[in-house]
Amino acid sequence: MLNEFIHKKFQRRAEQLEVIDNLYNDTTFSEYYRLIIEQDSLLENDLDIYKRYFDKTMPVLEIGSGTGRIFNPLFQAGYDVYGIEPFEEMSQYIDENGRDRIYPLTLQEIESLPKNNIEVIIIPATSVSLFSLSDFEYFLESIKRQQPFIKRIIFDFLKEDFFLDSMDSIQSHTLGLGKFYYVNFFDQSREKIIYNLANSEKLGISVKYAYSHTSVKILFEKLGIGFNVISDSNCYTMVEGVFHEKE
Repeated sequence: MLNEFIHKKFQRRAEQLEVIDNLYNDTTFSEYYRLIIEQDSLLENDLDIYKRYFDKTMPVLEIGSGTGRIFNPLFQAGYDVYGIEPFEEMSQYIDENGRDRIYPLTLQEIESLPKNNIEVIIIPATSVSLFSLSDFEYFLESIKRQQPFIKRIIFDFLKEDFFLDSMDSIQSHTLGLGKFYYVNFFDQSREKIIYNLANSEKLGISVKYAYSHTSVKILFEKLGIGFNVISDSNCYTMVEGVFHEKE
């Protein structure tokens, strides 16, 4: 069943490896993620950009806190920040004094969030691509109902062109953990982008979705959310959604 989520160039190799159906739910791959995300030049200044949109008096919710690249410095600087992160393998890197602010929820489970005073939501590190556009729409609708004080959402995404440029191309990184190979490819429907990450022992899978300036703008307009582009390049976009703009 998992074969359709394994690139053809990895199929034979995968027979000898432990296959992880969600690579974020694994100690080795979460450590890889922590190391590689800190080296990502696209995200070099995103923390400073996010901080333009809130101050220390405003409750902020981070979706996908991961290994704490954004959460930890905000929390340590005294911001009123909270997060959702479903995988303990990722959240083990969160500042131990702030771990009670991390809720083990997915974006699809946002209605279970116990806080209802959030003013700003951030989704860093292009993590929004882990959710389908329909799941993201459900999330935004839930936020509008449950968070009466919500002002804005800021997130970034990789454009489809980024994936197309490297589609089916096996690439590698060598870190302190050893050598890792990775590849992006379309599923049969071409609606999902499958990411494979492998080392000498394991192969991890992640399913992604392509976002675009147009698809996000149309969704925001449908839900009555204002749309502003913060940063834009050939392969990367950061946007702001403004709530209550038409109310």
